[in-house]
Amino acid sequence: MEQVLANLKKVEEAMGTKFGSPKTPLLLSVRSGSKFSMPGMMDTVLNLGLNDATMKALVEKTGNERFALDTYRRLITMFGATVMGSSGRIRKALEAMKTARGARLDTDLTTED
Repeated sequence: MEQVLANLKKVEEAMGTKFGSPKTPLLLSVRSGSKFSMPGMMDTVLNLGLNDATMKALVEKTGNERFALDTYRRLITMFGATVMGSSGRIRKALEAMKTARGARLDTDLTTED
């Protein structure tokens, strides 16, 4: 853990951001790994570090609330599936919303959706 924190600090300094900061959040992608590469076995969680406070900073930085909400949804979906072993309830709810709105792609949904 000591090495993780030391290297996290290096990334924060290089990026000019801070993990968990509500002003300049650092978002990370975390991939499982092993000593030997095993194709198809490396799960990834994107946007680790995003939460209600850091999402507001992402909206301010990008000027795009829909992008920030979709990014947050992706984190919750991936974390749920990869870390918590969820059954995909969020994905099913998203598919139901797309069907109800006549949307083909996730990106066809609006911020309100």
